[in-house]
Amino acid sequence: MSAHDPKMHNLLRYLGALVAFDTRNGVGEELPCAEYLAGVLKSHNPDALKVGTVKRSRARADGAYVLAQWGRPRVVINVHLDTVPSGKGWSTDPLTLTQKGEAVYGLGAADIKGAIACVLACLDAASPKDVAVLFSGDEEQGSEVMAQIIARGDMSDAPMAIICEPTGALPGLRHRGFVSYAQKYSGPGGHSSGADNIAAPVLMGSRVGAALGDYGKAHKDTGPAGFKGLCMNVGSLRSDGSHNVIPTQAELRMSMRPAPGDDMQMRARQIREIMTNTAPAAELMQLSCHSAFACDDISAFADILGSLAGKGIDLPYWTEAAMLSEAGKNCIVFGPGHITVAHAPDEFVTFEQLNAALPVYARALSGEFE
Repeated sequence: MSAHDPKMHNLLRYLGALVAFDTRNGVGEELPCAEYLAGVLKSHNPDALKVGTVKRSRARADGAYVLAQWGRPRVVINVHLDTVPSGKGWSTDPLTLTQKGEAVYGLGAADIKGAIACVLACLDAASPKDVAVLFSGDEEQGSEVMAQIIARGDMSDAPMAIICEPTGALPGLRHRGFVSYAQKYSGPGGHSSGADNIAAPVLMGSRVGAALGDYGKAHKDTGPAGFKGLCMNVGSLRSDGSHNVIPTQAELRMSMRPAPGDDMQMRARQIREIMTNTAPAAELMQLSCHSAFACDDISAFADILGSLAGKGIDLPYWTEAAMLSEAGKNCIVFGPGHITVAHAPDEFVTFEQLNAALPVYARALSGEFE
């Protein structure tokens, strides 16, 4: 299917409109995009339609979501509408969809506005039945929108969910959890000639980082096949000092990704103990704590996935499937595009990937599956 095919042309029209909305997490706005999507969904006569907003702690503007339902939904298709910031290195305008050969480039093309465009194109092609569609924000930073959707009871009652992420158009069945902390260290500061007798915030942070590294090394063989290790990462240690200045403050940020089946709360507790025992006077803040994910029953998606049902893959990244699974839904992760180009300059998705995803979404929206 080329860009000149009517269905692909329609899909690309939607994707161009979606990429043009600045939904960069932290700096953009999600509500205008959600309202646009609500207008498109309304044209397909849903039995229920709701647009909601969520006050977020780490962003300039409120988060947003839109939920549409037809009949008695058996599956909910969820796609996040936010993107990461565009960063440097783009050869084209990141908020303008640009075609190059058999691919289109733009911020969110792969992660994951391409899936939204696929869903909208499928809705135009056939009437939906017994399905829900949820477009939600804030996935790229804090997942505060999804947490509130679940807490408010605004999530569909559908027992199954397809969470859309760039999986290469293959069903994702498992992924790691994610926990992260920040720890702040302080002291009076001063000239480096007094370093022997003045509190050293960076040195304290370094000791914490080394202790975390030892913990990660000791567990490199922990976990099932495909998920060995804890992915311990000391991501940053920043201060207001210099080579000849003792800093007054420093901050360490770390993350860890336990495997499916691991005890997430135990791991988080052990990390807190390492950090507080090494630096008792420091301020410790939990930035996130998200469970791992494993699909409950892939056979329930057999008719939706068709020939892809036996091609499940493990994912190297966290998704909100973990949250929906904890809320009681049988989930898979599925979408066009590849994670290798997501969050990178000149993000793109190919026509081949969009075409591979279309029939899966079409079957889920049709309600014609066992």
